[in-house]
Amino acid sequence: MLQTIMGDIHIVVNRKKYDYTFIELSNKEKIFKVDKRFKILVRNFLIDDEEVIIECILKTKNNRILNGGSETGENLALISFAYDNVKLSIGTIGDVPGVYYEYLKDRICIRLTKDAGLKEVVFYVAWITMQDILKEEIYTWFAADPTLRFKKRRRLLRITNQMIQSTFYYDRW
Repeated sequence: MLQTIMGDIHIVVNRKKYDYTFIELSNKEKIFKVDKRFKILVRNFLIDDEEVIIECILKTKNNRILNGGSETGENLALISFAYDNVKLSIGTIGDVPGVYYEYLKDRICIRLTKDAGLKEVVFYVAWITMQDILKEEIYTWFAADPTLRFKKRRRLLRITNQMIQSTFYYDRW
């Protein structure tokens, strides 16, 4: 089981606990630096009837109440959680035909139909303790996104930095 700064990650497939594997990934790239970053693999599930429901749940330490918020993007399904200066994001591939996504206060639910044709689901999990919230809050979004190529990410980061600079410029007036 993956233990994060906010709590443990549980995977449930069709209301049954699923023993998953996870791999630690690089936590530093040109466009982000996070505390930790992991890839969770969910495999060997059968879409027997009409669908399979896979839930990636964050069970918090000390019964902390969560209010997850979706931060989706093109081909990205992502939910983020934050408290104080800590942010954790869980992402997976989005916009897949035959796959439906739901964002709850402590989890992301994925409903796979037979039309999806998927044999595995991958979640990326990343978290950061932020020193500069304005600059760093987007880092987990990049780090938990399994879909974007780094070239596209660099372009997005330039745009984001330009937006931040523009906001600062206009705030001064």
